[in-house]
Amino acid sequence: MRKFLFILLACISLQPFSGLGQDAHFSQFYGTPLQLNPAYTGVFDGKFRISNNYRSQWSGFGKGYRTIHVSLDGPIAKGMLGNNYFGAGLLVYQDKAGETGLTSTIIEASLSYVTALDDIGDHFLSIGFQTGLNQQSLDLSKATWDSQWNGDTFDPALPSFESIQLHQFAYLDFNAGLLYYYVPDGNNSLAIGGGYSHIGSPNISFFTEADAPLRSRYTFTASGEIGLDAEKSSWIDPKLLVNLQGKQKEIVFGGYVKNKVQFKSRYTNYKKEAYFYLGGFYRWNDAVIASARVEYNSFGLGLSYDFNVSQLSTLAGSASAFEINLSFVSYVKRGQKAKNFNKMPRFF
Repeated sequence: MRKFLFILLACISLQPFSGLGQDAHFSQFYGTPLQLNPAYTGVFDGKFRISNNYRSQWSGFGKGYRTIHVSLDGPIAKGMLGNNYFGAGLLVYQDKAGETGLTSTIIEASLSYVTALDDIGDHFLSIGFQTGLNQQSLDLSKATWDSQWNGDTFDPALPSFESIQLHQFAYLDFNAGLLYYYVPDGNNSLAIGGGYSHIGSPNISFFTEADAPLRSRYTFTASGEIGLDAEKSSWIDPKLLVNLQGKQKEIVFGGYVKNKVQFKSRYTNYKKEAYFYLGGFYRWNDAVIASARVEYNSFGLGLSYDFNVSQLSTLAGSASAFEINLSFVSYVKRGQKAKNFNKMPRFF
């Protein structure tokens, strides 16, 4: 039954109908900002940022979905243009599904411009653009078809009588976005953004004479960091994600409780800081997400697990997902803060 359901889903994904293309998604979406909105490029406290996500989803459907994400971005000319600066970044991620390895490979570069909306530098607006060459591929040598059933078993020597013309193809993609963020001090922040992906809805059909547009995606994000004490040791981090793509809709909301721990180095007596996050999210009509994160110096590690609560969980038996995020942020040295620092959210 499980294999039949997965084969059914895979076959649907190959049909030359419109509106069936949908982007990969992450439960730790705050760790993949360039995938959501190019206006997030370079918007963080530091010189450069590396983020890496791995997600394993729907293991009950054969091999399910496996998604890998890597991004690199950083600010440019910070401190040289007053409270304004540029951001540049590179995004690479790959989504692979099923026995036939239906694969989407995305390589995109992004550029943003961030400008202060006031003289103090509390309110900022960022505009970003992104473009890249993306590829779809399929390994038909691993596929089986109804015509290869000989009455007892599948016989790969029998002809498939299928007419798929393309095993792989590439297309250009264009994205854009806006971001507003407010940072009144080092203890509180607010960010609201909107992204527009797949401008022009590129064709992603495996059939040369068919049209299967990748529907444009509209993304809305909101996040905040609210300090709970004067010592700047505890925060609440609420987060919201809304994705609208064709007939598909994704709504994720929740947050973290964040705590800072200080301890002294045994040899230098220098105070070191670590941040611990514990929280949960809910993906509407789909899953409850448990998540935890730790940040120490420049390194971050996040773990999350999706407990599927939709009807799909009863059909597949194992429709949940596991995800891990690794990040590195190169922070500006204390003596160089005045020339290279704008107030902004610490992460995401």
